[in-house]
Amino acid sequence: MELVLIRIASLVAIAAAYMFFDVFNKRNVPSIFAYASLAYGAVLTLLYLNSALVITSFAIAAIVLIAGYMVFRIGQLGAADVIELAAISLILPIQPVPIMYRISQFGLPFLFSVLINTGILTLVMMPVYYIPRAHRMAKRPLRSYIKTEELVKAIGIFSAYTVFLIFLFYIRAGAAGMGIVLLVLVGSILTVLFEEPITESMVEYIGWKEMEEGDMIAFNLMETGEISRIKKKVKGFDRLVTKPMLDEMKDKGGRIKVPVYRNAVPLALPIFLGVAIALLAGNMMLFILPL
Repeated sequence: MELVLIRIASLVAIAAAYMFFDVFNKRNVPSIFAYASLAYGAVLTLLYLNSALVITSFAIAAIVLIAGYMVFRIGQLGAADVIELAAISLILPIQPVPIMYRISQFGLPFLFSVLINTGILTLVMMPVYYIPRAHRMAKRPLRSYIKTEELVKAIGIFSAYTVFLIFLFYIRAGAAGMGIVLLVLVGSILTVLFEEPITESMVEYIGWKEMEEGDMIAFNLMETGEISRIKKKVKGFDRLVTKPMLDEMKDKGGRIKVPVYRNAVPLALPIFLGVAIALLAGNMMLFILPL
């Protein structure tokens, strides 16, 4: 029992520390802390003293690290986020019965609950935080960014979610589940409609000298021709800024400035909330589609 409490307390403390670094330390998580959290998670996994569970836990963490590294290499996820998710899976590999809602979680991986919860929270939080920021930074009304393409996407999303909500009503899904779907619907539509100003509010246009290893370049804000021109000069030019790429850019890049994500979503915040909800209420997907 004491070890279970240690695992839960460790999860909350480590996720809170990642959130603190991500939000208040300019999204810079110290490498020593990240690797220490991974090692600590490995120790807690070994303390299960159950070969099947230990193998399962390490297998889940290995999949997270491999898949996460691939996503990191294409510039869609931070390295610290990948390590945090792997550490979480090692500390608590299997989803326990939630503290507040004592409903079965069907032995699903705890990280699966965290990822689902984090995804839902991110979709809801994105427009809440970035649309006011985009409004302050934009040089023209936000509605002027809405074009036919964005409207078509929004209508498609609205139609798909409407059908899904009708299905949930038909199977008598709970009010909580339908409320979650409605929040995701609103968040998704707002994010699609204002994708360009939201993205612009996340970036800064900087030159090679100001770039740092691990920075992510916003290719979606660059013209295809511009990307091609830079790649002709800098062969290693890509979304993720690496040391070899920095060295090459400093030699050949000139004075060109590119959009770099410097105000991107601090993912450790929704991850922390996702962990807390998973511990208290479980997987939010089970509220939407109760099994």
